Amino acid sequence: MRFSPAVLFPAHMLAVVQRLTFAALLGVFLGSVTAGHAEPFRYELVLQAPEAVTPMLEQHLDVARWRDNSRMSLSQLRVAHREAGRQIADLLATEGYFSPRIEAVLDESGAVPTARYKIDAGPRARVAAVELVLAGEDAAAADAMAQAREDWSLPVGQPFRQADWDEAKRALLQRFIAERYATARIASSRADVDPAQAQVRLRVEIDSGASHAFGELNISGLQRYPEHIVRRLSPIQPGDPYSLAQVLKFQTRLQDSGYFESVEVQAVPQPGRPEAVPVTVALREAKSSKVGLGVGFSTNTGARGQLAYDDHNLLDRGWRLRSALSIEQKQQSLGLDIGLPISAEGWRDSFGATLLRSDVQNETTGSLGLRARRAWGSERTEHAMRIEYLAETRRVEGFGESSSSAMTFGYSLTLRRVDTPSFPSRGYLAGIDLDTAPLSALADTPFVRARGRLSHFTPLGERGTLILRGELGAVFASRRQGIPQAFLFRAGGDQSVRGYAYQSIGVKEGRAIVGGRYLALGSAEYVHWLDRKWGAAVFLDAGTAVDDLDRRKLYAGYGVGVRWKSPVGPLSVDLARGHDTGKFRLHFSVGFAF
Repeated sequence: MRFSPAVLFPAHMLAVVQRLTFAALLGVFLGSVTAGHAEPFRYELVLQAPEAVTPMLEQHLDVARWRDNSRMSLSQLRVAHREAGRQIADLLATEGYFSPRIEAVLDESGAVPTARYKIDAGPRARVAAVELVLAGEDAAAADAMAQAREDWSLPVGQPFRQADWDEAKRALLQRFIAERYATARIASSRADVDPAQAQVRLRVEIDSGASHAFGELNISGLQRYPEHIVRRLSPIQPGDPYSLAQVLKFQTRLQDSGYFESVEVQAVPQPGRPEAVPVTVALREAKSSKVGLGVGFSTNTGARGQLAYDDHNLLDRGWRLRSALSIEQKQQSLGLDIGLPISAEGWRDSFGATLLRSDVQNETTGSLGLRARRAWGSERTEHAMRIEYLAETRRVEGFGESSSSAMTFGYSLTLRRVDTPSFPSRGYLAGIDLDTAPLSALADTPFVRARGRLSHFTPLGERGTLILRGELGAVFASRRQGIPQAFLFRAGGDQSVRGYAYQSIGVKEGRAIVGGRYLALGSAEYVHWLDRKWGAAVFLDAGTAVDDLDRRKLYAGYGVGVRWKSPVGPLSVDLARGHDTGKFRLHFSVGFAF
């Protein structure tokens, strides 16, 4: 795709760009010959300009940038001074100031020369009219242009800036290139400036070109895994309208599958064949198996050691085995999960088993869980159905031993509407979980369990984020006894009510704290980012877990924390005080509990 400079810049702005480019080249020359001259030529610079434009002028104006350059001299200062008026006018024009008044004086009478500039930028030009024109009569392109007019980012009344003008044109063209019109181009663009009225009239003409559609899928690089794994991950079918978003979605699915070390998906239009854009997939397979060792520490469950083994081609069928042995101070587990390749209908099926032993709040629990799960949907909206059998034995200090089991059927819905998945600052995460053990023949105590979660992110200012969290849960049953602890509720810990020990909020039984049938949690947290990586936080948490709503008690914790944007998500270190205990606790966590 080729553009003439006159297409991207109006005539007067093209001259600005040329002069600024020349100034930049002069700066490169001066910077390259500084060696060998230790004493720079001294002169003073007095720049009186509106605060909004002063930093830009100081950064780009030659007479400001090269004050301490050892190659400067009085004669070169005079040249720079003569050019300064035009440079100031050119720089102000890029910000929409087209009628400045500039007073420039070079005073050579003192011990050192002084260059003085008094600048009245004048009124800032605003957009007076916008005309977006479509070349051609394609109905779908007309619809795209109608939407583009509504979303145009430099509307009438907005101050004109060259950077905003360039970005608006780029976004307009990208709208067509990304959907259907892969060869769209800007046929012409013009910004007509009226300095006397401080107005700019904008016009852009888009040539959409032909409507494109996807052709056949071509795959290379497969040796170990069957081809149907790739085809089932594809959201693209031959004949579908061309969409860059679908190409990127396909690449993301392949990268996230775990089967491949590198992925490259391309859909390049072929001359004369807009109806069949070939989709090419170049793959490099990942090793089918790997062993991992890890150590860590959690303020919830203590020091941890982990041994993991993964096999992405179990039985040479493309099944994914994930297994892990985890030994923590308060909890030990052995689990395995087998995931099947995604089906042609988009089902993601898996099944697995887990052995778990925990010793928390004077309750020792051992359990065996068997499960099968089917998930479907997108990253934004994910559904899952599951069936699980859980057998549990428990010993409570001061109360005795008991056992329970249940066969449950469950459904989950997760909604992700955030700006960035790893470090959200705007939007929300929401989820509901429903589980039921309806038959007394399959459960010691039949029950229905419901749980809802919401995390909401709101930006405050340029660097702040307000995070509101809420969670409600209830188990509907005739009694708590006979229901496995995994389906009951406790609170307290790193990502629950901070300031309290892990799962220390619940129902008193003997000398232990055990799970109850009802849960309520709420949290308000403000994070202020000090720079791109580090931030500080203040928070207030409150919640409870009870077995009788008439005996509910709310526990509160509050404190301060440090945030770090780690490669795996936000790392949080919090110092919290439990309002009811009066004690301080240190909490570590990574990511969001969702």
